Amino acid sequence: MYLPLLFKEGFACLMVGGGQVATRKIKALLDTPCDITIVAPRISDPAAEEVRKGSIRWLEREYIQGDCNGFQLVVAATPIREVNRRVSEEARELGIPVNVVDDATLSTVIFPAVWRDKSLLVAVSTEGVAPFMAAEIRTLIAAHTQGMGRWIEIGGHFREIVRREIKDAGERESLFRRFLDAGQPQEPDNPPNSTRLSDWLQWLDGIRNRRD
Repeated sequence: MYLPLLFKEGFACLMVGGGQVATRKIKALLDTPCDITIVAPRISDPAAEEVRKGSIRWLEREYIQGDCNGFQLVVAATPIREVNRRVSEEARELGIPVNVVDDATLSTVIFPAVWRDKSLLVAVSTEGVAPFMAAEIRTLIAAHTQGMGRWIEIGGHFREIVRREIKDAGERESLFRRFLDAGQPQEPDNPPNSTRLSDWLQWLDGIRNRRD
C-alpha cells in the first residue's frame, strides 16, 4: 500500500535525471511547495527554463554517492536502471522516501495522478500495477466532482462559525451532518455574508427545501 505525498513548504526534493521522464515529475513537483534540486549532466529544455527562472536548482553532473544527504524526498528518473538502483539503495539506507519512476520494486513511495479544485485534492493510484491508467481514472472522477472545491470552501466557513458558537462536540457533529444533508449548493445559492450561525442554518434549510 502506498500513500499519496502531500508536501509542506520548503520540502527538499532531489531529482536524479533530467530527461523527459524526469521533466514530467518536475512539472508535478512544481505545483507543490517543494524545493527541487536536479542532478544530471544534461536536462530538457523545459527543465532548463525552470532553472533560468530560479524555480529549481541544477547540479550539472552525474549522480554520485552521497547526493541524497540532506533531502526529504528522492526521485530517480534516469534511463539507466543501475543508477536508479544505486539512488534507491542510498535513499533507503538514509531513511529517505524514494520514488524510482516506472519501477515500484525500487520505490518506497509512488506519485498518484492528481486533480485539484480549490481546496479539494483528488489523488488516484494503481499501486504501481498499471500507472498509465491512473490519469484516465483521475479524469473520470474529476468529471463528477466539478464545483466541489467551492463547496468545501463554503464548508470551511461554516465550520469556523460552528466551532466559534458551539462548544458541545456532539452538537457540532450534528450541525456538520446538517450541512452535508443539505447537499452541494448550485452557483446562485451563495452562502450568507454573515458570521451568525442562525443565518447559515436558514440558508441550509432553503437549499434543502428547494431540492425537496
